[in-house]
Amino acid sequence: MAYIRKHYGSWQAIVRKNKIRVIKTFKKKSDASKWAYKTEAQIEVGSYFDVQKTQKLNEIKLHELLDIFFDKTKLKSKHPKRFGYEIEHMKRYPISKLYLSQITPKILAEFRDECIDVDDKSPSTVTKYLGLISRAINLGRRELDIPVQYNPVSLVAKPKERPKVDMTLSDEEWERLVKHSQKTGFVVEGYPNRLRRPLHYMKQMIVFARETLCRQGEIFNLKKQHVDFLKGTAKIVKTKNDNPRTIGLSPLAMKCLKELPTSFDGTFFPIKSRSSFNNYWRLIIRDAELDFTFHSLRHMGASDLITKYGWSIAEVQAQGGWKTLKALQRYLHIQGDHLGRKFKRERG
Repeated sequence: MAYIRKHYGSWQAIVRKNKIRVIKTFKKKSDASKWAYKTEAQIEVGSYFDVQKTQKLNEIKLHELLDIFFDKTKLKSKHPKRFGYEIEHMKRYPISKLYLSQITPKILAEFRDECIDVDDKSPSTVTKYLGLISRAINLGRRELDIPVQYNPVSLVAKPKERPKVDMTLSDEEWERLVKHSQKTGFVVEGYPNRLRRPLHYMKQMIVFARETLCRQGEIFNLKKQHVDFLKGTAKIVKTKNDNPRTIGLSPLAMKCLKELPTSFDGTFFPIKSRSSFNNYWRLIIRDAELDFTFHSLRHMGASDLITKYGWSIAEVQAQGGWKTLKALQRYLHIQGDHLGRKFKRERG
């Protein structure tokens, strides 16, 4: 049965039925009465708990779910600070202010199109946004008992990736990059009288990245005990996909490591922070007048092993640590002139 009582200036409705006890407070007595009768009817027909679950969708907003998702998964993230920044960035969009009941495929499609057409975001960035929302919703379904019947992101078409760009440098551009990496000082914009102190290992790191196909984080975590100069190998302990691997080292790559002093913690390329290194990299490509990213050295290295040294696809995949052939194909930039020369050697 249900009854209503005065409670600290408000009206409290109490429903007891079928061993279920529910209490809710209202400002008006009429609202309390309506809620009590409706709740009694739901308990009577056995739909009370289903209705309560459904109402969760009207109580939780997307930005609240993103915060919960961050708290639940931040300890598993390799870069929690960067992960936190991504969550905060997503919360700036108006879609994060909507309740979960309002997150439909149509709303997500409009969000996708607005990011690309208005904000000029790249398709890969928008795909990451949608993936972040999808992972948060899946966690809510699994662990928070949020009654989402389906993940709306799964019904939204992912934006089409832009055509693959040749991320390699000509011989002249490569020499220019190496030359500027050895500069003793860079002028910082806004501070004409201040020179940025050089990184003593910058040239070696650039050459090492191209020779070994290592990612930036893998290079920073490489320590002396991981390298075997006799066998010409290095063990990459911390990787992007959590699969440690042992790679081969070319004579030039080993030469770069031997030129460097070992730091206090045993690393070859010590840094204060990833952002400070990226800022220094931007100064190099600015003065070298190049539009090039550090990660593109991995593209160059993969193409070199195929075109210059005749490595097989399986060997390149093992060296670079790609899980699938499709992932590797994004890094290969085999030029037409190489194919022409290959025909001449084989059939000329």
